[in-house]
Amino acid sequence: MAIHPTAIIDPKAELDSSVEVGPYCVIDGHVRVAPGCRLYHGVYLTGWTEIGENCELHPGVVVGHRPQDTKYGGERSYCRIGRRTILREHVTIHRGTTPDSETVVGEDCFLLAGSHVGHNGLVGNRVTLVNNVLLGGHVEIGDDATLGGSAVVHQFVRVGELAMIAGNARVTRDVLPFALINVEGRVAGLNRVGMRRAGLPREQVNEIRDAYRVLFAHGLRLPEATAQLARELRSPPGKRLVQFLEGRSARGVAGRSRAKAKSWESAREQH
Repeated sequence: MAIHPTAIIDPKAELDSSVEVGPYCVIDGHVRVAPGCRLYHGVYLTGWTEIGENCELHPGVVVGHRPQDTKYGGERSYCRIGRRTILREHVTIHRGTTPDSETVVGEDCFLLAGSHVGHNGLVGNRVTLVNNVLLGGHVEIGDDATLGGSAVVHQFVRVGELAMIAGNARVTRDVLPFALINVEGRVAGLNRVGMRRAGLPREQVNEIRDAYRVLFAHGLRLPEATAQLARELRSPPGKRLVQFLEGRSARGVAGRSRAKAKSWESAREQH
């Protein structure tokens, strides 16, 4: 184990022998760090935190610190980081705010400098948070989602898989899977490029395209559109879209972009 002499490590912490710990790192409490991890200088790990295999934690990263919640009273709660995740400079990830709750960041994620995951956040696998993205408490991010620089996500919002959110976006409502989201937090289209890169076959992409027309171009209320899609969609991505729509929402679902209203209406006429 390569531990710089200026690092401070709590005896309660458990570090694999292959872990590298840089200058002035502080590991405080019941922290577990798995094989192959590298902690650059000035990293702070605390609480009941687990870091998965082969993660990189860059200078100034803070993981597992007390949540920014005035109701938190010091109870045991958790923070878990999945394998091969990269946390760049000054990323902050706080532990859960209620007893035995947790904040989770999945595997193969890339959190760029200054991004923040609030307490009780659930971030899926292969998620990218570009610089200075801020996730409020209890936010859920689906697999393969990408959030542009300085996007802000309101607490309790759900973001679906393969969503692409614009930089500087203000996201106050749930984001549908496969959506392109503009700076207003509204649906501007379908993330076709992301779907293709993820390996979805053309017929599945087309099925999701048609589902979006049902949602936005047929004049149906959301419960009516959801019921219709539940009857019609057959592919795994389609079923996951329905599952998202049927899931519990604390904030409601983001609507279509005002700028795209005419194109949605055009799609309605063509369908």
